[in-house]
Order: sequence, then C-alpha cells, then structure tokens
Amino acid sequence: MKLLMNNGSWGMLLGRSHPLLVHLPIGILLIAFILILLSRREKWRHLQGALPVVLLAAALSAIFSCITGYLLSLDGGYEEGMLQTHKYLGISVAIVSTLLYLLHRYRERFPKLQLATAAVMVLLLSAAGHYGGSLTHGDDYLSQAMPAGLLQLVGIHQKAANVVAYTNIGDARLYEDLVQPVLASRCYGCHNEQKLKGGLQLESLALIRKGGEHGPVLKDSMPEESELFKRLLLPETDEHRMPPKGKPPVTPQELELLHWWIAQGAPTKKMVKELAKTPRILAVLDGMQPATPLDKQEFIPEEKVAAASAHHIQALEAKGLKVLPVGSGSNYITIDGVNAIGFSDADLQLLLPLKSQIVWLNLAGTAVTDQVFAVSGQLKHLTRLDLRNVALKGKGIAALNACKDLRYLNLAGTTVSSDALSPLKDNKKLEQVFLYQTGVAAASVQQLQRSLPKLKIDTGGYRLPQLASDTTIYHKVSS
Repeated sequence: MKLLMNNGSWGMLLGRSHPLLVHLPIGILLIAFILILLSRREKWRHLQGALPVVLLAAALSAIFSCITGYLLSLDGGYEEGMLQTHKYLGISVAIVSTLLYLLHRYRERFPKLQLATAAVMVLLLSAAGHYGGSLTHGDDYLSQAMPAGLLQLVGIHQKAANVVAYTNIGDARLYEDLVQPVLASRCYGCHNEQKLKGGLQLESLALIRKGGEHGPVLKDSMPEESELFKRLLLPETDEHRMPPKGKPPVTPQELELLHWWIAQGAPTKKMVKELAKTPRILAVLDGMQPATPLDKQEFIPEEKVAAASAHHIQALEAKGLKVLPVGSGSNYITIDGVNAIGFSDADLQLLLPLKSQIVWLNLAGTAVTDQVFAVSGQLKHLTRLDLRNVALKGKGIAALNACKDLRYLNLAGTTVSSDALSPLKDNKKLEQVFLYQTGVAAASVQQLQRSLPKLKIDTGGYRLPQLASDTTIYHKVSS
C-alpha cells in the first residue's frame, strides 16, 4: 500500500469542503424565495408555515458556507481582487438571509420588507455564485459555452478560434505557435491571473520562469529536472499530477514537444527549422504539419455561411483533428484527421454542428466505419472526402449522393465491395474516385465509368483487365 504524507488539518478539510457544501444554501435560499412569492397568494397562504424552518436553515447554511469559504481561501492560489469580491458577496448573502429570517419572525411589524429583502438576497446570491465560478473555472468559463447569437446579445466579444499562423511546420515558432497552445489548453485553467494554483501563473514565459510558491518550475535544458515537465508524468492517482485527475491529460505528442522545448533551453521567437531535432521529435513534427489548404482553383461553394463555432471546433481539436480555414475571409473549413487515429464512429456526431462549413474532410487512417457515410451525407457543402485505409465495406455509400458538390472521393486501401460502387452513379458532379488496393472488380469500375463518362477513376499501381472502350480509367496513383 502506498503511504502518503499527511499534512492536512481539520481547517483544511473543512475549507476544501466548501465547493461541496456551498450548493446547500443556494438551493435552500432559492426555495425560500419561491415560498415567499407563493405564500403572498391566498390559495398558497398555508406555505408560510414552512418558512421559519426553511429560512433558519438557509441562514445557518449560508453562515457555515462563509466559514468554510474563508478556510479555503487560506490555501491561497486565487486572484486577490476577485477573491475579496466573492468573499464579501458571500458574507452579504449570509447577513441578508439572517435578516430575512428575523423579518419573517416579526413580519407583523415589517410587512412590506420581506419580499424586497428576498429579491436583494437572490441578486447577491447570483453575484456571489458568478464570482465563485470564475475563481474555480476562470472568468470566461460560462461565455465559452454560449452560442454566438447569445454572445452578441449580451455584448460579449467571442475570442477567435486558434488558427495556425504557418503553412509549413518548419516555419512555426516553437514556443509561440506550438508550446503555448498546449499550455493554454492544458494548464491555463488552473494557472491564470484569476486562479493561481500553487501561486503559479503560466500565461507568459516570464511568469513561467518566475515560478510559484514552491520555487522555479523550469530549468533550461533539463526537462527531467523541471517541475513543469515532471508533474505531467506522474500517475493520475498522484495528488501532484498535472493536469489533475478529471482533466484531459497531455498527449504523448504534446509531452514530446514540451520535453524538446525545455531541452532546447525554452527559447522564444525561434523557428522549428532553426533548432536541432531528434528522430522522435521529427516524427511528432511530421504529424503537426498543417493540412494543405484547398487550392485556389479548387471548387469552393459561393453560398455564404456563418462562422464556425469556436466551441465546436475545440471539441473536434480535442479529438486530435486539425481544423483549418480554406482561406482568409472564408468561413468554410477543412478537417484533417492525420493525428486522430482514435477518431471513431462515436465521435462522428461532433462534425454535424459544422455541417454547413465543412468542405474538405480527411479521415484517412482513423477508426471510423461505414457509419461515416451517413454523417458525411449531411455535410451539404462537402467537396472532398478522404477515407483511405479505413475499415469500410461501402454499406450506406448512397448517402453521399446528398452531397451535391462532392468532387473527390478516396477509398484506397479499404475493403469496399464491387456492388457498393453502384450508387455513386447518381452523383453527377463527382470528378475523381480513388480505388487503389480495394480489390473492386474491373466490371464494376467499368460500369461506374459508363454512368459517369467524365469521372476519373484511379485504380493504383496495378492494371485491371482491359475492357471494351475502357480509355479513361487511371492505372497509376497520381503523385
């Protein structure tokens, strides 16, 4: 059995119970407010009998939450200004809830104050809850989940989705373009200006070098001696492991990237091509190469579409997919699964919120099956679909006929059957189909060719038996 050092205390235990216990007074106070409103009507007058107990419980639980909140604040790691605001709002809730209990006891003397006091209590409770959530999750936690329309309605400017500033991985800046996004997605939630876990802030290299309550977290050229890296390697059960249990861990590729950055001396403003590379980091960088954007001559729908939701883009990126714009000034996007071999049928629904924006979908080498056709068929502006080396048999491929702009389909390296190709004859705009290493019979290929005379069918580096009038079938994969 693993022995853990016990540096706890009753005060620490009570303090860390605050997030659990604070929901009790919130619920009771809201119930009290509803009872006060209802009991003002004659038919609900009997509810006043429950108010003394409810209001007393609300006042006591609010006071106890203030005590546990104060004990938790002694742990440190919170932005002082926001912490003080939350603390005084919490104390105000406790005072007003106690006053509300007293007003009910002497309601004959102050008949008009009870409802006004209850309304003030709800406002204070809402404000205290907001600041408490901001302390725990960051001040943009709620706004990140808001639909674009609601953000505009409340006057919040949505942050632009992360778009890579390079077209070749060699031109990427190691810290600014590669490392900082990893820290932002994995570490900023607990180490930012509002929430200073361990007194450590990671939002700039200067703050990283400053370290936290336990000293420096970065030792140049020594990743194994740097706390910033060492804590990423701890088991999930270890209380010092970062990110903590319940939060998405860093991926092996991200670990390798952070190790390389620290080993290089944690530089800034240095391009990847300027730094020495190991075979391991070369493999990682190769996987980070941005997908080639659609060529300017590639068909792009003229129809205007709304900008893709940053929230839904992040959901796809969390699965390892690359999401890129087709070009500046366009809301259409391309999706590449080069680093998402685990992307499966269960994840396909993540594509649908962006069905109007996706024009190029590359799921080559991922774990999807024939279910991909039903989902892809709902991407109404899809022009290119790459399903190379995917476990496909072709069942349901007819769903692609709903993609009226589909020009390119790659099924190379799949087990698509000969019969599965037949429904494609109804997709009149299809220009290229790749069938290398599929084993599709020559007769099926020829049948599709006759239905779509302008279609270029690439069967790869082997030769199919020549059929009559067979003059347009490719016999070699384009370079």
